[in-house]
Amino acid sequence: MENQTNNPLQPDRLAKAPRCLARTRKGTECQSPAVKGRKRCRMHGGTNPGAPRGNRNAWKHGARS
Repeated sequence: MENQTNNPLQPDRLAKAPRCLARTRKGTECQSPAVKGRKRCRMHGGTNPGAPRGNRNAWKHGARS
């Protein structure tokens, strides 16, 4: 995959950044740069750390937990 661009306003660092691996609704690949250390861009969940650890919803009350 070629990360070349003809846009003079786009920084070279951004042009060389890895692309998001998500698929759009058209079925094509997302062309946005991925968040640093992640495989997805900010619009496809790259900034979300995921679900919290543990099951806090299983607690009924504090008396017998």
